[in-house]
Amino acid sequence: MCPGFFLYYWQIRKKIIRDLGNKKAYQLHGSAIFDRYLARKSTQPKEDQYGEAGALISEIKTVDADKAYFALYDRIRNHSRVHMIWSRFSRIAAILIIPLLIFTVWKQVDEEKPDVPVEISYQEISNPSGIRSSVVLPDGTKVWLNAESRIRYSIPFINKTREVELVGEAFLNVAKNPDSPFEVRVNQFTVRALGTQFNVKAFPGDGQVEVVLKEGSIQLDNNTESAQERIHLKPNELWVYDKISRSAVLKKVDADEHIAWHRNRLVLNKTTMAELAVQLERWYGVQVEIKDQGLYKYRFTTVFDNEPLHRVIELLEMSSPIRINYIPGEYNTGTGDVEKSIIQISAKQ
Repeated sequence: MCPGFFLYYWQIRKKIIRDLGNKKAYQLHGSAIFDRYLARKSTQPKEDQYGEAGALISEIKTVDADKAYFALYDRIRNHSRVHMIWSRFSRIAAILIIPLLIFTVWKQVDEEKPDVPVEISYQEISNPSGIRSSVVLPDGTKVWLNAESRIRYSIPFINKTREVELVGEAFLNVAKNPDSPFEVRVNQFTVRALGTQFNVKAFPGDGQVEVVLKEGSIQLDNNTESAQERIHLKPNELWVYDKISRSAVLKKVDADEHIAWHRNRLVLNKTTMAELAVQLERWYGVQVEIKDQGLYKYRFTTVFDNEPLHRVIELLEMSSPIRINYIPGEYNTGTGDVEKSIIQISAKQ
């Protein structure tokens, strides 16, 4: 059907509806409209009919049918394009809004949850007197733990810092991890390292705290009441803090002498009788009794390389003016424990 005929039919239909003057005529279709129109017009004079027909023809001639058609077509097409764009936008918005909605709901629920404290568990390793051990920490650091010593660390272990609490003596070969410094905490002292080998000696009953560096570098923070200082140790340097005078010294040493214990070597280098007694008690789990006060001024210099106790007693008696009486420990029927053996040291007559 050509555009001109379509517009012509539309104009006739509008004219009929206007002439009928009845709103219900919008619901009439096809021949019903023409039947009523012809029935009414049949009673009109011919002059009126000719006049209305001429006016209608003149009105149709003034309409650009093609232009009207294409204008209507453009409106339909634009409407379809807007509908298509809106449809796509709706789908994209749905894709974006759904995750946002999920996140918002999760955030709201998460904020409403009560704060639950994180439970931290600790791993503790301890040695009684006469026992030395070694352990590998979760980060790969290897620790040799001396007798009468213990370490404690948190689980999980690797955080911003890897912290170990030490009581006693330990030699550490620290695994390198630049993102998580390694710290050994001893009372008010903190030894920090990234990857190195060092020894920390801090027995509660001793009058001194000692830190010696074998390899690499360490930072030591002294946060005692008498001093607030930070020290950097180099290999073969020993830092000694005196608990009584509350003073510290730094000196050059042979680090191997101070870490030999972790290889089961007992090194005595001008060691006093009092120091020897303490080392024998820790090393072999015995009780040492010094019978003569004059022996306290005596010093020992020797090395025991993984020697049993009876052999150490023999060598000490052979190399020094002392006599040793060994009393084996007895079984205590009351407690069910074996009491410590006793070593009595006296001067030779």
